[in-house]
Parts: sequence; C-alpha cells; structure tokens
Amino acid sequence: MDPAGTTPSYISGILAMLLGQLCFSINDALMKYSVGLHNDQQSIFLLLFLRGLLVCTMTIGWLIGQGHFSLKNLFTLNDMHLRGCVEVLLTGAFFSSILLLPLSNVYTIMLSAPLMITVSGALMLREQVHWKSWLAVLLGFCGVLVVMWPDDLGFQITYLLPLIATVLLVVRELLTKRMVPHYRGIEVVLVTSLMTTLAGGMLAFFWETSLNFNAIPYLIGSACMLTVGYLMAVLTIRLAPISVTSPVRYSIIIFGSFSAYLILGETPSINTILGSLIIATSALFVFQRK
Repeated sequence: MDPAGTTPSYISGILAMLLGQLCFSINDALMKYSVGLHNDQQSIFLLLFLRGLLVCTMTIGWLIGQGHFSLKNLFTLNDMHLRGCVEVLLTGAFFSSILLLPLSNVYTIMLSAPLMITVSGALMLREQVHWKSWLAVLLGFCGVLVVMWPDDLGFQITYLLPLIATVLLVVRELLTKRMVPHYRGIEVVLVTSLMTTLAGGMLAFFWETSLNFNAIPYLIGSACMLTVGYLMAVLTIRLAPISVTSPVRYSIIIFGSFSAYLILGETPSINTILGSLIIATSALFVFQRK
C-alpha cells in the first residue's frame, strides 16, 4: 500500500515527464531546423549561444520577479554546477548526433536510458522496483527495437555519440536526484543554461558563423520549450522515483515523430508507428498501476 500522498505525487511526476519530453522534442526539431537555415553545421555553436542567452534572460527575470535571485547560489560551486558540466557534455554529444544522424535514429538509441536509469535507481539509490515496472520498461524497450531494427542501424562510429549522450543523461538524472531540496528548480535551470551558453559562446568564437535572421523566431520558440523542459526534468525527479517515471521517457519517440513531421517534414515509418503504440502502452501501464 502506498503511503498517503504518494500516489498523487507519482502521477504529477509522470505528467511532468510527459510535458518535459514534449517540450524537448519540439526544441530539438526547432534547433535542427534553425541549423538547416544556415550554410554550415558549425552554426550550431552560435545558435546554442543565442538560445542560451534567451533562456538565461527568462530565468533571471523570473527569479528577480519572485525575489529569489541569488548571486551566491549562482557563483558558489555546488551540485548545480556539477550537473551543469554534465549537461554541457550531454548537449555537445546530443547535438553532434542529430546533425550527423536522422533525428529518429538518435531518439531510438537514447531510449535505452530508461532501462539504465531504472537499474541505476535500484542499485545506486536503493529504490524499490516492482516487477511490473521492470516489465513495463522491457516492454517499452521492445517497442524501441520495433521502431528501428538493429540490422538497419549497421555500425558507424557516429552511433557512439548518442550512446555517450545516453550515459551522460543517466548521470545527470542521478545528480538531480542527489541534489539538496533547497535548490529551486528555476535556479537549476539558470545555472545549467549559463554553463551551456558559455560553452556555446566559446566554441562559436572559434567557428565564426553569420546569423540568418530568419532563424530568430525558431530560436525564441526553442528557448521557451527548453526552459519548460528543464523545469519539468527537475520537477520529475523530485516528485517520483526515477524507476517510476523512466518508462514514460519512451513517449519522446511519439512526440519526436510528430515534431519531426510538422517542423522538419520527416514522415514516420510503419515501424515507428507500431513501436510507438507499444511504447505508449508501456507508459500508460505504469500510469495506471501508480
């Protein structure tokens, strides 16, 4: 029997995960589209820098408006900065992946993260994982295999990039779980955004690119989606065990397919549609059980 108040918290965590995945998928598609408006892929560094400036501006404005802006938390080294370093590496590996590989391929490979997160939560955080949760994760992973058969992937060195991004994603989630409660979610977003912005700015300095002003509306949309996605990622970890919410991460393939179709003009294959149904069944099963 769940303790009083646990079930609403779990449901809120699952809903936060769903909203976060939706926002991240729209952000990814908008960023890839923005890069496509330029003549070279090195424009990603400038776009990451400009998007980061927008996110930092929004989060600082929010903190000042709420009276919670603290330079001490911003510049004193703490767990938020360690998480930010992991986010910088994760961002680099992920965007290198989506520029070199189809978006659906990257999502499919990274959807091995929930299985890794569930195992990590059970072994490292000593979370209780019911056998039905394990079953849901494995069912979702089978859906991933249906979306893209291993034989279709082949072996290319570029497929190591999303694998590296997946490992970094798991590390980021574990660090978020470990962070002390008095850090506000919006503060975590600000520190993370500030560090990724600085990294993008330094790289943009070495690979100078002219900005296509037609990309600005997409950058603004991307910044808004990323801010909400970051907040939901932190909120998800705080509301429910990662072993509960990890199967819901499979929803990214559904949201990603729609985003890629509407923004990039990519049409999902039959395998993607069938696998998405299996993945959705897995997520809904966990939602219904909790």
